[in-house]
This record gives sequence, C-alpha cells and structure tokens, in this order.
Amino acid sequence: MDLVDLVFVLSGLLCLGSACAIVTRKNPVYSVICMLPFFIGMTILFVLLSAPFLAAMQMMVYGGAILVVFLFVIMLINLRPEELKDDFSLQAYAPPAIVGGMLGGLILSFVRHGIPAESALDRAFSLPVVPDANNPHLARSMEMLGFGGHAPALGSIESISIPMFKQYVVPFELISLLIVVAVLGAVILAKKRV
Repeated sequence: MDLVDLVFVLSGLLCLGSACAIVTRKNPVYSVICMLPFFIGMTILFVLLSAPFLAAMQMMVYGGAILVVFLFVIMLINLRPEELKDDFSLQAYAPPAIVGGMLGGLILSFVRHGIPAESALDRAFSLPVVPDANNPHLARSMEMLGFGGHAPALGSIESISIPMFKQYVVPFELISLLIVVAVLGAVILAKKRV
C-alpha cells in the first residue's frame, strides 16, 4: 500500500467515524462540531481525486460558512436539556444502520471486484465523460460560454465556474436565497419558543 492509498483509507475512516459521531450525539452542538472532521476528510478525498477547486470550496463553504450557520441556528433555537433525547434507542438506529451496512458492503464489493461486465451499471459508467471535441455544436457552446472554442479540463475551475456564473447564475442565487429563508424560519421558530 503506497502513501496515496494510506491517506485515502485514513481520510475515509475519518469521514466514517465523524459521520457516526454526528448521528449518535444527543446534543446538536456536539453533532455540528463533529461535522468539521468530516469536512476535512472530504477535502482530502477531493485533493486525492485531483479536484483542488472542489477541495477549496468544500473547506471554505461547508467547513466555514455552513458550519457557522448551523451553529448559529442551533444556538438561536436554544434547546433546553429536557428537550434533548436522553436514551439511545436501538429500535430507532437499527434499520438505518442495517441499510447503511448493506450499502457499504455493496460499495466495498464494487471496489474489490469491480462492476459486473455488461450490466446496466457498467454501461452507465462507460459513457464518455469528455464530450466529442469535433462536434461543431460543442465548439459553438464553448465559444458562447467564454472558453474560446476549446473544452476546459474536466474538474478545473473554468469548467465549473464559467457555466455556474453565466448559464446557471439564477439557480445559484436561488439556492442562496433558500439558505436565507431557512435561517429566517429558524429565527421565527426560536421567537415562538421564547
């Protein structure tokens, strides 16, 4: 096992351990704090997948802004100790744990043995990721998006940011509006409780 594989396994274990800690804490503040190691592990995985832009966004947006918003909303709601769940109910956690274990086993079998040949999953994963460069419609679309007629490298900053801020700027801004509405809803709920 080389260094990259070791870092991959360790960051995966970090994500798995912190995800388990998130869903098993009875205090929501501790759950949110346990999200930080999860975001760090995901950032490391993005770096290993040669996606530095997504790694930077993961840390800045989720590790910074979203984590602070979650903490702010939880502190604003101000849950009293008697409202927190006191017991660990096996009946509540057993079905999701079984389903999660089955999905994890399926993913592990795909990692170890590969996807079965000639299956629907194999056909879906064998579709070309990079579009045909000789397609005149693609060249015209790339020109309109500001790429100068050539397709940028997949996963690069240009391939993500230019379509996001030219083609998809309205949905992008609507998502930010949705986050503001969620925070306002939390404030209204907190006001009713006080």
